[in-house]
Amino acid sequence: MRRLVLAAMAVFCVLPAKATEFNPQLDGLVSGYIRPATTRFSEAAAALPGAVETVCQETGRAVADGFRSAFSDTVLAFSGVHFLRFGPLIDNDRVSRLAFMPDPRGITQRQLRKIRAGKDTDVLSVARLADKSVAVQGLTALELIAFSKSSEVVLGRDAADKAFTCGYALAIAVNVAKIAEELADDWADPDGYSTVLLSAGPDNDRFRTSREALESMFNTVVTGLIIARDQDLLPALGSSQEGAKPHRFPFSRSANSIVFLSGELTGLQETLGSFNLEALTPEEFAWIFDSISFEFGNARSILEDLTPPLRQTFGEGDSYARVKVLAITLQSLRDTIALELAGALDLAGGFNALDGD
Repeated sequence: MRRLVLAAMAVFCVLPAKATEFNPQLDGLVSGYIRPATTRFSEAAAALPGAVETVCQETGRAVADGFRSAFSDTVLAFSGVHFLRFGPLIDNDRVSRLAFMPDPRGITQRQLRKIRAGKDTDVLSVARLADKSVAVQGLTALELIAFSKSSEVVLGRDAADKAFTCGYALAIAVNVAKIAEELADDWADPDGYSTVLLSAGPDNDRFRTSREALESMFNTVVTGLIIARDQDLLPALGSSQEGAKPHRFPFSRSANSIVFLSGELTGLQETLGSFNLEALTPEEFAWIFDSISFEFGNARSILEDLTPPLRQTFGEGDSYARVKVLAITLQSLRDTIALELAGALDLAGGFNALDGD
């Protein structure tokens, strides 16, 4: 992880700051992307508890499909906000409580086995669950108890363990919905973190200038691309096609890897677009935005050509080669944004979103 920190720091050129007011760009980010995205996540997560209750009370293909859809909708909405790792999303460790990933050591699975073997009733209470390990509170934990390795919905099927598992699943769903609602409320609050972004100055403990605030937010996109490539793709690719580990794709168990990756890239592109940086960019560098749009389009096309669930289909045909190209495309996008665009705008960047991991 420390290498990610050093890589992100190295891609920025530190240039003299200009006395430019960047509040319009910051307001574009908050009003144009963050508030709508967190509202979508809150609305999607709000449907999850009801879906858990239904699949635990009724049987049939339609009921299972309804739960699958609600879970997928929540994962998609989460993919559009998980990289906003500042302010409300990192308060109270919300991002890890919503989804504990990456998890290369299988911490969540080990802790779930212990919980289920001991019938730990603390996980049946939303309040007590919130005090447990972050690994057993969120979507990644729910995925493990609700889906089989072959991506089938199994929640509510085991008669012997049904009451406990369904109670635990419901507590997770309510916990996720609660955190998502808090996240949306914090961003909607005109006196909340948006004020920190939009009131830079000598009395602001976080940002002394609006340029500093913009640079920090701009860096969020670069950090998000690093996460998408280095955490979401490379572990699954392994060192070769023979050593590939498709279960390491995010949300592979529930067949939502492509959903998550596509939503993640769309969110990053829309976040960057919300700044309206074209208005600040010298005409001779206008080509950069066409290049960025082209690369994002290529990335999404690669994902659209893959067949879900990747846990079962990865390695078939040219899927491995396509994902390798996707990783290269994300590296190119990161370099274009962090080097070319940052340089054209005279933006300097720091790095903090993954610091300390």
